Amino acid sequence: MAIRALAVCLLLSGSAARAADNEYGDQDQVARDMIRVLNAYVVYKMGQYESAFDQYLALAEEGSRQGMLNVANMYAQGQGVEKSQEKAFQWYLRAAESGDSISMVEVAEAYDQGVGTGVNKDEAMGWYRKAAKAGNNDARWMLGKRLYDQGRNAEGLCLISAAAESGQPTAHKFLVGLAESEPASRYREPEDCPEVNGW
Repeated sequence: MAIRALAVCLLLSGSAARAADNEYGDQDQVARDMIRVLNAYVVYKMGQYESAFDQYLALAEEGSRQGMLNVANMYAQGQGVEKSQEKAFQWYLRAAESGDSISMVEVAEAYDQGVGTGVNKDEAMGWYRKAAKAGNNDARWMLGKRLYDQGRNAEGLCLISAAAESGQPTAHKFLVGLAESEPASRYREPEDCPEVNGW
């Protein structure tokens, strides 16, 4: 029951964003897409990966961000389809370019580690920035930590603090460790950070 509630919440938030992107969107179509995504999710949870993949692929080809993300995930894991990091990357990139912040992080990590594409640290940083700007807290943490490690402490700590305050556990753990080893005067509240709020 909790899984269904989570799926419905994810679907509603994704569909609301999609409807907001298209203020003249057909609400009936949005509802139909939500039902199709939920059906594919149920089939996936039942272990019928090939059927789930086919359903997600149909949605992805119609422009559904959730469909694109799930097709990419299934390619990456080899669920219901032959495993292919290259195809996974292509679908993550399509979803990221359509505005999906989770996919933006996946694209950044792929460029960072050379999974499904060549290593390109500049592209990785660019996608982390886009995802952070879109409000993705994992991206805020990862980008903030990189900036901090590069000596850009103020900008890094702003992003890390914003991620921690929004519930990103690794960012919170980092700040707790930093507070134990360094003076608290180095911290700035995220609302005082132009690096976060001026994105």
